[in-house]
Amino acid sequence: MGLFSSLAHGTKFSRGLFFAAAATIAVFATPGLAQTSGGASVVGFWQATFDDGSPSGWFYFTEKDGIAEGRLVKMYKDPAAAKMVEFCAHCPGAMKGAPMLGLTIVTGMKHHGSKYEDGHILDPRDGSIYNAQLEVSPDGQNLYLRGYIGVPMLGQTKTWTRLPDDVIPVASIPPDPMAPVKKPATPAAAKTPPKAP
Repeated sequence: MGLFSSLAHGTKFSRGLFFAAAATIAVFATPGLAQTSGGASVVGFWQATFDDGSPSGWFYFTEKDGIAEGRLVKMYKDPAAAKMVEFCAHCPGAMKGAPMLGLTIVTGMKHHGSKYEDGHILDPRDGSIYNAQLEVSPDGQNLYLRGYIGVPMLGQTKTWTRLPDDVIPVASIPPDPMAPVKKPATPAAAKTPPKAP
């Protein structure tokens, strides 16, 4: 059963990586205190938990031109599952079969003060994509993620906690498997010197 299948039935979200996804954020500013003129920023590392309180995942959030996105940078096995889901077997389009680790799961979050709106979140277990909103607590230590279908009132909010900025060294953050591969620059062809007359 997908992580958000309960939304369609009006019940609570089930446990899973969906809420872990937005949980981990890599910060390049002062630990835990990334601020903007509109309040605390989502930029940084965050941790989500399963229903039993154990960690479900860490996410790495960045923000550029007022748009934030988050990707899964560390995974934990669901205590209730037989095995860890490592590939996005049901993801749509080019993401189908992509490794979960490093995958951008939260996208298009527009920054308005302490809130981020009009974004989406992917449930990597069944490939469903939901509308989403984020809000950072005034002290910058909690992240409230609301996934919903149609209107926010039809969703539910999960709370994630901020992790230290150095919880994963920047150089060790898993790359997004869907990011374009940068090709090395091709050296210019050597010019043949002109022949002497």
